[in-house]
Amino acid sequence: MLAPLPPIAVAALAPVSITASSGPVTATLSATGAAGDTSITGATGIRVTIARNGAIAFSGPLRPCRFGCEPDDPTGARFAEIAVADLDGDADPEVLVDRADGFTPCCTLETAILRRNPATGAYSELDRHWGESYRISDLDGDHRAELVTADLRFYERFAPRVAGFQLPLKILQLRGAALVDVTRAHPASIRRHAASLSRLIRSTDAIADGRRPGSRPIARAALRPQLAAYVAEERLLGRRAVGNTRVAHEVARGRVTAGFRRALLRFLARLGYR
Repeated sequence: MLAPLPPIAVAALAPVSITASSGPVTATLSATGAAGDTSITGATGIRVTIARNGAIAFSGPLRPCRFGCEPDDPTGARFAEIAVADLDGDADPEVLVDRADGFTPCCTLETAILRRNPATGAYSELDRHWGESYRISDLDGDHRAELVTADLRFYERFAPRVAGFQLPLKILQLRGAALVDVTRAHPASIRRHAASLSRLIRSTDAIADGRRPGSRPIARAALRPQLAAYVAEERLLGRRAVGNTRVAHEVARGRVTAGFRRALLRFLARLGYR
């Protein structure tokens, strides 16, 4: 005979739901788990219901997640959150369900975007693996949202996570049924991020040279992902020579190796940072 579950376990296994609304759309995320204001932890058996002006327009499960799932339920999530936002500026909000493990600093976050086809009225699911995070922002004031995130392809490419995982900026926009990379169309955002990386590199240089307290070996390892992200962003801005000169300076000072420079330049070219 099974022993009764403790109260916390009973609460964690309860059917729960959370709701988000915007304009004519109200979306409800239902699962078995533990609910907060806008999130469910330990969620299994996830279902999404979308009502438009009070009438049900969609009700069903999401596709199995890939990264933040509950171990025994690929349709569930360790951490799930729901939001409603107009991503493409057509006054018809999309529904976003974030799923992650809730613990790993990088890179389990993925989002299911449920978008209504204006011709048929049917909802379809578009999935995106972000990794660490993303935010929704209208960067240029055109009333069409941008999804601001980072280029996950750089994660742990040049140093382990313990040394830091600075990543180049990536900006996407929902156009029709696809997310389109519009990073180069937002140079002001890239410049700000590149400037912050430049400041971080100077600070890390000082530790690597012994001018500031800290672990010199860790600082030298941390310089590699910092430089990779910085050089990538300088190329997005059309300033290839600026990034190349910065890396050459670091090689000349012995903070990174010539081998790292060669590997970085090949990697950038392969990814389209030219």
